Amino acid sequence: MAQLTPRRLTDDVTRILRDRIVAGDLPPGARVDVAALAAELGISRTPVREAILHLESAGLVVRQPYRGTVVAGVDVQRLEEVTALRIDLEGRAAALGVPRLSDDDLARMAATLEELDRAGDDPELSLGLFNELNRAFHGVLYAAADAPVLVGLIERLQDEADRMRLHFDLRSPLAEAYHRQILDACRRRDAAGAAAATRAHLLESYLAMRGTDRAVAPGILADVLREQGMEVAR
Repeated sequence: MAQLTPRRLTDDVTRILRDRIVAGDLPPGARVDVAALAAELGISRTPVREAILHLESAGLVVRQPYRGTVVAGVDVQRLEEVTALRIDLEGRAAALGVPRLSDDDLARMAATLEELDRAGDDPELSLGLFNELNRAFHGVLYAAADAPVLVGLIERLQDEADRMRLHFDLRSPLAEAYHRQILDACRRRDAAGAAAATRAHLLESYLAMRGTDRAVAPGILADVLREQGMEVAR
């Protein structure tokens, strides 16, 4: 068994808290009680405080006067920036991954889509199951890119996007359609097609969370869309 060092403790607590936030177990506005969590995990308060600093830098928690640390809510401007970065980075990862996909990788992607289809009528789908299966599907493609730094950045952004998505009912045939386009492009070894479908999928998810307003104001997202040749209402 690996030695349990303070650094490992901090990493473990960070993962536990992040998972609870992303899953919705700690909803926006919920207070993160350092003493209670330390007692629950049977550790000192120091790694808990350090984990909170990591989560604060990731935008998942904020410190408020007289309340301490609370789970952050959905910031529309932050959602826009996260979406812009994901469109850029995940499009790159998809393009890099397609030529390196094995037949087993394609089979895993297809199996995940079948599981998503079976879960389509599950009332829990919008509360976390979709996030889990969606990330598993895209994760196969991104892992094939053999770019661990890039994938690490993507996973951090996905954590925040998954948490935001829990506030919206995005059970829609649109996601299924984009997943099919991505898988079909992967099977054809069409890297550009898979990247384009990935970017369109991310943009549509963002617009769905924005509701009826499909306009994109000037800013980082508009710049990325223009660079990628993606059109959207203004």
